[in-house]
Amino acid sequence: SFNFPHHVSFHMSWLGFFVSFVSTFAAAPMAAIIREDLELTKPDLGNAGLAAVTGTIIARVVMGSVCDLVGPRYGLSIVLLLSAPFCFCMSFVTTAAGFLMCRMGIGLGLATFVACQFWMSCMFN
Repeated sequence: SFNFPHHVSFHMSWLGFFVSFVSTFAAAPMAAIIREDLELTKPDLGNAGLAAVTGTIIARVVMGSVCDLVGPRYGLSIVLLLSAPFCFCMSFVTTAAGFLMCRMGIGLGLATFVACQFWMSCMFN
C-alpha cells in the first residue's frame, strides 16, 4: 500500500536502508578479486573491515542526536548523501589506504538503521 503519509514513509525508509546495506556489504563477496587487483594483504582486508565497523558504530551513536536535532528524514538523507561519494570513489581506489578510507566512509551509511527505526517509531506510534 502507498497511502500517504505513513506507508510512503515506510517504503522510503526501508529503501534508503536497503541501498545503504547493499553498498556496505558489496565488497565482501568480491574480496578475493579486490585483494588480487590492489595487492592487499590479509591484514589490509581485516583493517578495512574493522574500519567499516568502527565507522558504523560511531555514526550510529551520532545519528541519534542528528535525528533529535533535524529529524529522521533529514538524518537519513544526510547519511546517504555523505556515504555516496565513498561508493563512487571505490571504483578509483588503487592503494590499501584508499580502500580502507572508502570502506570506512561506506560503513558510515549503516547509521541509516537508526534513522529508519526513529522514523518508523514516529510514524506508527
